[in-house]
Amino acid sequence: MAIVLVYFFLKAYRFTRVIYLLGLPVGFSFLASSYVFLGLSSFYESDVMVTEQFLWLRLITQNFGFAFVAFAYYFSSKAEGATRRSLFIISFASGMTLLLFFVAAILGPPFLELPSASVLDEYFRAGNLALLGYVIYYLVRRLESYHERIPGLWAPTAFSLMWLAQYSLLIWGIDASQTAFVFAHAARLGSLALFIRIYYASGRPRQ
Repeated sequence: MAIVLVYFFLKAYRFTRVIYLLGLPVGFSFLASSYVFLGLSSFYESDVMVTEQFLWLRLITQNFGFAFVAFAYYFSSKAEGATRRSLFIISFASGMTLLLFFVAAILGPPFLELPSASVLDEYFRAGNLALLGYVIYYLVRRLESYHERIPGLWAPTAFSLMWLAQYSLLIWGIDASQTAFVFAHAARLGSLALFIRIYYASGRPRQ
């Protein structure tokens, strides 16, 4: 579903050529990658070292995904030149971070041992909540400014479901609540399905 959203967002960018919209397909591409890394970590759960590397990649790519989505909304009202420069800087920093992680993984123990992903998982979740919280705040403020009717609430509702998914995973990481774990995945799937509905209906270029 995340890849389907990437396709819709790329179509929207090709139609408008507005540079800040690139943050959405890039962001959801990172999110799709994080879901793949989560699956791979379960597939290789018998190898602790490989599992940890995939879990770290999941945390990093997911955080980048939400950061690029927040970037898209933050720079939607900024000048095109400033947006282009900022997108280049953020993309370069993201690429370097992933490269450094791969270097650390290759040099990993005994030369350089990364801490367990579960140790810093809550901090990444808190960062994701802050980024999604900004997106929801921005969308609600825009709805208030333009006095949009009920259909305009679908986007903040979808991001709110995504926020609830991250919050539930944070709770699950703290007290291992199975209810929070199940709700987190249900909310994530619900948010992605709602995004597809929104952008399938409204994101198609008009002929």
